[in-house]
Amino acid sequence: MGFVLLVFLAWLITVLYTVINKKLTFIENTFVYLFTLVININFTWIVYEELKLAEISDRALDYTAFLIHRSITLPLVIVIAINLYRNANTLGSKVVRTALSVLFLVFAVAIARYFDILEYKNWSILSEIVYLLLLHFLAIYSLKYFENIKTRGVRGS
Repeated sequence: MGFVLLVFLAWLITVLYTVINKKLTFIENTFVYLFTLVININFTWIVYEELKLAEISDRALDYTAFLIHRSITLPLVIVIAINLYRNANTLGSKVVRTALSVLFLVFAVAIARYFDILEYKNWSILSEIVYLLLLHFLAIYSLKYFENIKTRGVRGS
């Protein structure tokens, strides 16, 4: 059942991404997606495989659900959140949008934990929230850096 729910969330996020009004260009969306994907894959490898702070299920469907969440849902939620930031006028609305995206991702992790896809050992949901917040901020600032490089390259030529 955990596999079904996590795949449903991945499809839901994919459909939401395709229908929202994107304020970022295709290249910027791709950059944010790939940046968060690389950071998240390396981070989960360190947390789950190297430090053994949490454990992933050995069952094939459950492991696939974890991979779908890690590789599709999480990066796309951050891409959607950053696209929605462009519509936000105030800092408060940006904070609310960040909180809602982190809440959605924590909900997905709670589903994975409930169905024994993930098991925390020396890791907690608070650690997960802090990581997700940091990942949002890293994605935002890397996008600003990317835009800066892009405009500097245009001015330089």
